[in-house]
Amino acid sequence: MKTKLQRPELIYLHSHVSETGKLTFFEGDGLFPFPIRRSFWILDVPNGNQRGIHAHKEENQLLICLKGEVDVNLECIDGKQYQFKLHKENEALYLPRMTWSSVKFGEGAVLLVMSDRAFDEDDYLRDKNLFRQFQLDYLKTFE
Repeated sequence: MKTKLQRPELIYLHSHVSETGKLTFFEGDGLFPFPIRRSFWILDVPNGNQRGIHAHKEENQLLICLKGEVDVNLECIDGKQYQFKLHKENEALYLPRMTWSSVKFGEGAVLLVMSDRAFDEDDYLRDKNLFRQFQLDYLKTFE
């Protein structure tokens, strides 16, 4: 039996604003589609440069732009493409597994990434042609 294909989506986080500033947070289970096992952040990327440029076989991720802005281009395993501009700290972008991504960084951007797995180099698809083969194999299941 096939599992349902997951789509990228924005998840909105809670914020509390007062005269002393803004606090954005998440807590408990249920807000994100998976439990968080690993977190890392990317910064000091020169303006206009790209990171990502890969897919994961099994890993799911959430992206939150904590400062500045990033442009995220995505392609799902079925070929559907998405574009997101992240620039609000209360937006988390869900990247399901088998989604090809590239992230273009704006000046001074800081990107927080949270995932459901520990780092595993074998989970990465860094060759777009190999990703295309996975797409073809996936689409053949519907013929």
